[in-house]
Amino acid sequence: MKITTEPLENRQLLLTIEVDEERTQRAMQRAARQIARQVNIPGFRKGKAPYDVIMQRYGEETIRKEAVELLTEEVYREALEQEEIKPYAPGVLDDVTFDPVTFKLTIPLQPTVDLGDYHSYRLKHPQVRVYKKEVQEVLEEMREQNAILELVNRPAGLDDGVAIAISGRSEDGKEFLKGDDVRLLLDAESTSPAPGFAEAIVGMSAGEERTFTLALPDDFSQSELQGQEATFTVKMAGVYDSTLPELDDDLARTIGNFGSLKELEEQVKEQLRVAAQVKADEEYTQQVLEAIIEQAQVEYPPVMLKETLDDVVEEVEQVVKRDARLSIEDYLRIQNKTMEELRQDLEPRAASRLKSALVLSEVVRLEGLKVDEGEINGQIEQVSAPWGVRADEVRASLSSEGGRRAMGNRLLTNKAVQRLVAIAKGEMTEVAGAEAQEVGSRE
Repeated sequence: MKITTEPLENRQLLLTIEVDEERTQRAMQRAARQIARQVNIPGFRKGKAPYDVIMQRYGEETIRKEAVELLTEEVYREALEQEEIKPYAPGVLDDVTFDPVTFKLTIPLQPTVDLGDYHSYRLKHPQVRVYKKEVQEVLEEMREQNAILELVNRPAGLDDGVAIAISGRSEDGKEFLKGDDVRLLLDAESTSPAPGFAEAIVGMSAGEERTFTLALPDDFSQSELQGQEATFTVKMAGVYDSTLPELDDDLARTIGNFGSLKELEEQVKEQLRVAAQVKADEEYTQQVLEAIIEQAQVEYPPVMLKETLDDVVEEVEQVVKRDARLSIEDYLRIQNKTMEELRQDLEPRAASRLKSALVLSEVVRLEGLKVDEGEINGQIEQVSAPWGVRADEVRASLSSEGGRRAMGNRLLTNKAVQRLVAIAKGEMTEVAGAEAQEVGSRE
């Protein structure tokens, strides 16, 4: 065989295999014998017709084509072994010529990942502060939650308490908010569920219904609705005169097991600090990941992106089915899109996910990170326990071969993220980093 290779872009290789005529002739002999066993030829028992008779009856071109079918798989395997090619996935046969028999295949290669000098990356870790104003805002909310309410027979005014039934619909008519017994204080500064909501129901009396439109805030909990115009329908059930309690030790004791207002303030401050630090840590981790991924040089064959894109499309299909109760076909019809257009829209997301996964996999390899069976078992228990009566069912699913493999991969990914964060903080010494890379290289 004569084998030539030509590197292509995007981690692909053009493999050309030219089969010598002697081997082709042997393959033609095998092909002729197969034909003789499959057909009835007058004057000969099945499988006993000589080569010349088969050639005369079916022609050289047909026999060569049959021979090519026999040669394709075996010469492909031999070429990979001879050239020490380790494909990511099976090659694609682009072209075959018959004289001489020559195969041209495009081979997807394993991806390459160069993280650069990621051990030198540093990012200052944020330390959060809690301001007195933030503590006071929480304490004021506690006062409102413990307000003394007295039912009154008059229209609602600002600072009154109200009991309402509420429905909120987005611009496309989809209901995103519903409550039959919602109680709130009409605070002019409140932005929940939308700025101006309190003022919009001022003047309503018990039994009255009112519909109005407001713009949802830019930080609305459902991101797809942020900034949209929403239509609210409110029915007033009752109006209450609201008397706020004093912010003192008595209120602290009413709220919980606190001996004084100061104790309550200290707990509120600590809770705010912990919540702020958790948020800051999440943002810090995201910044570290984005920086490491951005500096990494990653190449992969198109088939890897296609596989990831298939997964993303399937996820979108499941979300549409679950949340909108639509088939993907109906969803595309409503969106006035084809499946190909949807795939084009989702391709950047798939490319980002693939690069991130490849970078973190390389961190796992270079850092020599591992998970053991005990860690996997512990995580399975932690995930399944909150499911209550269904815990055994969830545990069994996670304990399957595929479930354990997915759990192990998730734990490894988390370890890779934690390692990158430790490096960015300067908690990993250069020596330790070099040792870890040496371990990863040996493996």
